[in-house]
Amino acid sequence: MIIYMKRLFKRDLVRPIVYMVFTRIILALTAALLLGEFTKTATALPMRAYAFIFLGIFFLACGWMAYLRLDGIKLPTFDKRLFEWKRKPKRTYGDMIDRVDESVISFDELEDDEKDFCRLAADIVCGVVFAALSFI
Repeated sequence: MIIYMKRLFKRDLVRPIVYMVFTRIILALTAALLLGEFTKTATALPMRAYAFIFLGIFFLACGWMAYLRLDGIKLPTFDKRLFEWKRKPKRTYGDMIDRVDESVISFDELEDDEKDFCRLAADIVCGVVFAALSFI
């Protein structure tokens, strides 16, 4: 499986992985800090530490699900298509990419295996970050 993942990794996947990691860390960090701010407990650890532990385990479990999807098990994915209610209007003006020779591949244009690899990498990075934050 590691050989398959090395073969699957391409330079074009770095951008979606970085975007996913940044978005997930910012949203989860905001949720954990708000939980720590609005819930006061008289325990040894602050509620923020419990939230970081939970988020670290949650992201590692999501990474495990992405790994299982890469391995061939058919599991549901929670994409933004579940939360998409309206279609966005098509733009009639040109993008910046029209003026650049380099082609940029978005996350939606990737194949299913590449999407699962991006989810796996992003979830592992976020899980390790929040596991490390829970020890601080």
